[in-house]
Amino acid sequence: MNWLAYQFNTGSNRGLSDFDRRNRFVFSGVYDLPKFNVQSKLASKLVNGWQVSGILTLQSGLPFTIVDAPSNFILQRANVVAGANPEVSGDVKDRLNGFFNTSAFVPSRQVLVGTTLNPFFDGNAPFGTVGRNTLIGPGQKNLDISIVKFIPVRESFNVEFRTEFFNAFNTVNFSNPNSNIAIPSTFGRITSTSSGPRVIQFALKLSF
Repeated sequence: MNWLAYQFNTGSNRGLSDFDRRNRFVFSGVYDLPKFNVQSKLASKLVNGWQVSGILTLQSGLPFTIVDAPSNFILQRANVVAGANPEVSGDVKDRLNGFFNTSAFVPSRQVLVGTTLNPFFDGNAPFGTVGRNTLIGPGQKNLDISIVKFIPVRESFNVEFRTEFFNAFNTVNFSNPNSNIAIPSTFGRITSTSSGPRVIQFALKLSF
């Protein structure tokens, strides 16, 4: 693998960690709904004993590197076009087909006749000029909610009915775009998500 050549140039390996989350906010809370003074025992059991809880997660995206990898035997970084700005602003949903400026990068491989790739590299930039993890992918946000109803039956016997909403608002979180310039059909495009759709589950717990 040509990545091994980077171990002899430690400066080119400097960059953000692959799992770097520059900003991350997590909030969790539990709220017991106030009790109502209802004369009817049945009505009291229906309107009282409710609890709501949730976990909110907001975090920035993961970094990624623009690579030039046409095969498992040629794996290197792309070259940066001098003076080009790879950043693109706007909502992620409006940038699915171009999350970053793809024209800011060019392959670092030389090309022979047709589509046959030269087995050696450009002498001026043998392993690509783009830095490691210089771009940041889409951020993620998620809210999980649970609603619990406590039903007292006897002093030593209670029922707990729980409804849980994972990704309660069905928020779409996108994965990093394709960063391999050797695959031009999807280069710079986001083609997958990083989280699933809303999931609702019910649970019944008996305590005695």
